[in-house]
Amino acid sequence: MLSVLRMTDECTVHMNEWTPPTIIGICRDSPAPDDWLVRCDDLGIPIRHDAAGDEWVLEYADDTLSLIRPDGVRVAVDFAAGKTRHRAQEAGRGAGVLSKALGIATFRKRHGRLPQVFDGTGGWGQDAWAIASLGCMVVVLEKHPIVHALLTNGLCRALVSEDSNSIAERIKLHCGDAANWLQTMTTDVIYLDPMYPTRQRKKADSKKGMQFLHALLGPSDESISSQLLATSLEHAQERVVVKRPKGADPLTTPTGWTGQTSTIASPNTRYDIYLQR
Repeated sequence: MLSVLRMTDECTVHMNEWTPPTIIGICRDSPAPDDWLVRCDDLGIPIRHDAAGDEWVLEYADDTLSLIRPDGVRVAVDFAAGKTRHRAQEAGRGAGVLSKALGIATFRKRHGRLPQVFDGTGGWGQDAWAIASLGCMVVVLEKHPIVHALLTNGLCRALVSEDSNSIAERIKLHCGDAANWLQTMTTDVIYLDPMYPTRQRKKADSKKGMQFLHALLGPSDESISSQLLATSLEHAQERVVVKRPKGADPLTTPTGWTGQTSTIASPNTRYDIYLQR
């Protein structure tokens, strides 16, 4: 049995001068899992039984959700492998610039606990996983429904693995716009990793994960990123941390904000830190 779905332009985040890929979802398990069918219904995606040869494929097989380009290149979220595992191992040793950027040691000394972190730009979840590996509780927002579905699948698999469930339990994943979500909450630290600016994109596109995000989300918009920073500064109790590519300009801070800023650099990226007074 082959269950097929189609994702149209109505499910895209924004258009600008960019055309999102047409995505055909295929479930190779028989019968199709109930949660797969429910997700299709939630997104308003009809289940079909045909697929053309030039669409992208959202494939569910053997408990793993993958997104596959027409050229056969695929991406899936696996928190126990690759770069994500490497970052978690580094974080587990308590070293690295991420821990310093989040101010974990200072926060623990001041408050006697670890900070709660809001990750407003989930992406493929590598940074959220590294933050959770440091022991922090992390609320993750991802606005694109397909990326969120892939994240959800990866997190579900991590929760049932003895090697990763203690980290996975610290992550709460939601689908939605971070700016809207923040209107209802405050948190200790807000972490943002906006899309790379256009001039940094050529280098970013060499990475498979970035290629997929750019195809799904379209061009980056620095004004939207700056608006998200402004909202974050209204709702972070301690600090906002913004991950930027090396050489990129800082995001624009809102008029009237009176906090302090600092920067921690790494070889290819840097963390811009906005400290609340």
